[in-house]
Parts: sequence; structure tokens; C-alpha cells
Amino acid sequence: MPYVPGMSGLSVMARGGYATVYRATQDSVGREVAIKMENRTLDNARDQARFLREARAAGRMSSHPHVVDLFDVGVTVDQHPYLIMELCDGSYLDRMRVKPLSPAEARDVGVKIADALVHTHANGVLHRDVKPANILYSQFNAAVLADFGLAVLGEMRDSSVTLEVLTPAYAPPEMFRHEQPSGAADVYSLCATLYAVMSGRPPRWESDRSPSLITLMDLFLRPIPELPGVPRALTDILRRGMHNDPRGRPSAQELLQELNSLQLDPGGPPPAVYRSTANYLPPPRPRPPSTPTLDETPTVNTDRKGFFAKWFSR
Repeated sequence: MPYVPGMSGLSVMARGGYATVYRATQDSVGREVAIKMENRTLDNARDQARFLREARAAGRMSSHPHVVDLFDVGVTVDQHPYLIMELCDGSYLDRMRVKPLSPAEARDVGVKIADALVHTHANGVLHRDVKPANILYSQFNAAVLADFGLAVLGEMRDSSVTLEVLTPAYAPPEMFRHEQPSGAADVYSLCATLYAVMSGRPPRWESDRSPSLITLMDLFLRPIPELPGVPRALTDILRRGMHNDPRGRPSAQELLQELNSLQLDPGGPPPAVYRSTANYLPPPRPRPPSTPTLDETPTVNTDRKGFFAKWFSR
């Protein structure tokens, strides 16, 4: 096992082509964490840039309630970079393989992850690998978005990295045409993910085996079928989100609003409206005049309700 300062009891949780995830204990606070470590070393500038993009993007985003918390980053003595993150219980890939989600469960997951995407896009970050395996859950949080391995700042363009490691089943058609990435790609991937967790496999796929690239491009021309037991209104929202033309898709904010207002049971109570704690920011306080006049007395704003609501809701 690799040596990570301050960590003990490392054990392998998962291995992939680009990284290995370990379970460990953070000795200083006795907390169990996940350590994602690159299999390759930082031997060249391209790998270093990729790791720094992931660390910075994950760090900027992890304050959102539905993004995996990032605690620390570092590099081992033998040059393997690592991220120390919140430990979750499993992924929605695991759940869909055991039992597909109900429409209500999928909608709720979609609302939470769409809100996370609104936050990331507003900060100029694209995830670019939204899929069931990257949506995790724990006993404290029903859905958190993980692995910003392909996340890039809005001004950066590196399509070669994307094409190397993207997941074809959930990638939109423009990703295979080297087009400029945008938030519309994340919307497509989230809608494909929500469809998959209800059906048990990616949209349009007839088996679990990955098709060839030629077959995959042909699948984009096929209609997205209905799902038994899934309301047409939900399927239509996901279809719009998987429109082949990025301009035909809703934004992450629009997708969030559509899912949030979706009435799955016409005869039942209205849906519980989701409000992210990330949106509860204290209102800006008016700046007092620098020199009060004789008939004006400066007042002190003692209403800190907005501040404490945000602080205690985290």
C-alpha cells in the first residue's frame, strides 16, 4: 500500500484505468475517508496539468451540499498525486444494477445533481463525466456528484484528455466531434444518467456491452423509447435534455426548475420544492454614508438571520 502522510489502514476500494481509490482513516480526527490516487506518476507537464485541474475544480466545487467534499490533496514520495475525499457508501451504478430507481427517486436525484451543476457552471467549471458511477450516496446525503477528473475551467480546452477517458454511454454526440465543450454536455449526461437508473442501462442501449464507435453514432439517430411505469412528463424532460443539438437542451438551471416542479402523481400532493442551501446567501448590506449628516444617524444592521441560516444549514 502507498504511504500517505496522516493516513492509516489503507485498503483498496476500486481500481480503474487511471486511478485507484483507497479507504483509509485520517488519524488526526479519526475519520474514515476515501483517497483517490493516480496510477501514473506526474512524469510530464500534461499529467501535472490534468491533476491540478481536477484538484482545483473539486476544491472550488466541494462547498456545495451535493458535491463530494474534498479535504486535501498531495503527491506521494514516488510522485503519485492523490485526493483525500469524503467517504461514501456506494454509487448509483451499484444501485441500478441491483434494482432500478422509481421515477420519484430518479427525479429527486436529478434535482440535487442539477443544482450541483448550476453551481459548477456558474463558477465556470464543466464536469464532463456525469454518469451513475460518479453520483454517490451515503447515510447522510442521498446524492453527491464526484470525480471532477474531466472538469476544466471554462477558458481551458483539452479535448484529447476528454476523448481518452469519457464514458461513451453517457456522452453527447458533440463530444465525439471535437466541438467546444459547454454546460449542455453535462445536461445531456445527467438526463442520460437519470434514464439509466430507471431502466437499468443507458438510453438506446440494448445490452451492457459497449458498441463500436460506428454503432454508437448510429444510436444517436434512434428515438429514446418510453419506460414502463415512468410518467410521460418525466421521459419528455429527459428527452429534451438529450437532444442531439446542444442548443435544443435546457440549461442546468432550466432542467432543475422543470424537475423541481414536476408532478409525478396527478392525484397526490404537489411535489416538495427543493431549495439548495448553496442558494441561501446573506443579502448584501447597504453601505452607510462615509460622513453622516446632522439629520442622519448611522444604524447598525442587527438582523443576522440570513448569515446564521446559511451557517447552521451546512
